[in-house]
Amino acid sequence: MVCPFHLSKEGPDTESLIFCCDLCSYEGKSKGDIASSPFCRYQFLQVLPFIEKNYPCRFNADKMIVTVPISSMKVLKEFASIINEYDKRFPEIFTQYPDIKQKLFSNPLAEYKKLKTSYRASKKRFVREFISALEETDLLTQAKAQFGDIVSLNQSILFENLLHITKKQIEYMEPIDPENKSNLINHYHIGPFNIQVLEYPRFPIEKVYRVVVALDQILSPRILQHLFTQHWQSSSIEVRLQSLEELLNNKISNYQNYLNSHFEELTELEQKNLAIYATAQSLNITKTMPLLLDDDVQEIYLDKPGSVYYLDHAKWGRCKTNLVPSNSELSHIITRLRLESRKPLDERMPSLKTELKTNLFHVRAAIDIPPLAYEGPHLNIRKLRMRILTLPELITNRTISLSAAAFLILCLTLRTNMTICGEPSTGKTTLANAINLLSPPSWRRIAIEDALESVTVDESGRHKVIFKVDPFDSLDKSRSTKSDEIIRLLHRSPDWVFLGELQTAEHSSAMFHAISAGIRGIQTCHANSNTDLLLRWRIHHNIPEVCFQGLGLLIHMTREVSQGQIIRRVAQISEVKFDSDTASLITLFEWDKTSGQLVQKIDDLITPLVSRTCKFQSISKQDIRIRFETYKKTLAELVSKGDYNPLVIVSAFDKIHGILLTNWNSTPSIPGKNQHCREEGNGFH
Repeated sequence: MVCPFHLSKEGPDTESLIFCCDLCSYEGKSKGDIASSPFCRYQFLQVLPFIEKNYPCRFNADKMIVTVPISSMKVLKEFASIINEYDKRFPEIFTQYPDIKQKLFSNPLAEYKKLKTSYRASKKRFVREFISALEETDLLTQAKAQFGDIVSLNQSILFENLLHITKKQIEYMEPIDPENKSNLINHYHIGPFNIQVLEYPRFPIEKVYRVVVALDQILSPRILQHLFTQHWQSSSIEVRLQSLEELLNNKISNYQNYLNSHFEELTELEQKNLAIYATAQSLNITKTMPLLLDDDVQEIYLDKPGSVYYLDHAKWGRCKTNLVPSNSELSHIITRLRLESRKPLDERMPSLKTELKTNLFHVRAAIDIPPLAYEGPHLNIRKLRMRILTLPELITNRTISLSAAAFLILCLTLRTNMTICGEPSTGKTTLANAINLLSPPSWRRIAIEDALESVTVDESGRHKVIFKVDPFDSLDKSRSTKSDEIIRLLHRSPDWVFLGELQTAEHSSAMFHAISAGIRGIQTCHANSNTDLLLRWRIHHNIPEVCFQGLGLLIHMTREVSQGQIIRRVAQISEVKFDSDTASLITLFEWDKTSGQLVQKIDDLITPLVSRTCKFQSISKQDIRIRFETYKKTLAELVSKGDYNPLVIVSAFDKIHGILLTNWNSTPSIPGKNQHCREEGNGFH
């Protein structure tokens, strides 16, 4: 095991070695306190000879920061270098006296005393020469000059008084007292990091997400030395301003090429993991990188500087972590967000939202700074999945029922307008993407978003245009707003439109204007229920109730925490009914708490809305029933196979659409089955 560390530029002329103790897998007492922990002293001293230049060092230890000044770094580095030199010149010393090197690194005074008393009488010249060389080091000569008898000197006194190693208590506390017993409930690897999810019996609701570096077997001082040198050589020639995606790609590629040419004994996976880890260090995002890489991490939070990251996990819900980003790392993140967004972040505009999309992760980040964030910068990172969740997956995890999913696909092909509402982080966009994924391949689709969330698969042969607009709270009024682009849809002839997050009265007004002009699509917005959404539009956004007749379907999603796990589900699917200038809702599907199912609430899903659409498009009810049953059986087949590859699912539905939407007189068959769809009874079952 070698201490994970990186070089941090903390000012124009200030550089420090930062040792990341919270990423170390060591669990012993006084972790990170090199004045008190022999193990940490050993790890520290074995690394020092491989670092050419002297730097002040800082350890982010448990509940404290341990600092080693540059003068003491020189003293310790000389002591460690002498030991390494004699290890190479006279290896028989270290063969004859096993563990002597480790003991000299971990307890210099105690092992020197043992050498002096036990081995001084040795007739072997090189042993006596080795002892003399140790006595001439600054570490022992300064100790003798200051304390006289160093044989009985306590190790902690040596390190704290002679070497001026300081300890500063810090405000944050570990997420859970390490003395409390924990249960390991999940364990997996993400690139160069080892993830442990722990449950403490005294705190069963909030789990602990613990990250350590998983490179113990290959992260030797020799490799660290080469990576360290390679990093600063490559950094010195990086003059051109690059995006984060370019930086990550270039650095990881350069490190991998370097490791491949210098360390042939490493596997391709080991080279890649080392390259990712070295890149995270060089960009000063070591504490943040594992959270960005983990697809099961859905949202990341930092309340203020000096506090731990905590997160929402797809399987385990709200978790605290063992990661405390340094002020330097937080500063780097803020700078990167400003660079990527090209927007101001200052006292006049203390909030910033932007998107970061790379080959490794896709996130939407929000940062708030003083004076708005009273205690210091606040960070919120929403993870956007690199791989889209499909409808078969959402059926499997019980977000939606099989019948409801088939009905939404039916309504999609009928170009029925859909609005998905719910509280923040309920899965609105995830469901919208899963539905949009299955749109007929010939459709011309347009997306209007302030954050790119309309995830797609291979667009080869498909037609899609994305318009990215500024957030509604942007100070830059020179570009088009979301409302402007919604109005312009009338001249762009879309078959289907995705509107990401309708937020303001202006957005709502523009949407209803587009609907009344015949534009159809799917949109997301915030509301506590379908009924509350109508109230919000009518009362807060001043939308005349007569405009509601073009709404089509309202889909309400909820987010619950049960036994520490986050559960997202479709709670209600409603159809907007309009009679005598009054809008009301017909509930088609509703979550039933007793049965734990999304229950169909009406006998026949050829509803007034579907019936009107059939009449307008000259589609018979029998054809509608065939469509529904075909979609339902296709979904059931995909769910039973457990194949959630988006390309496979899209291909299956493209074939179905090719049959159903072009030939109404033939009875289609289900892919993979010699079975025909039949109308079952008078309604959908």
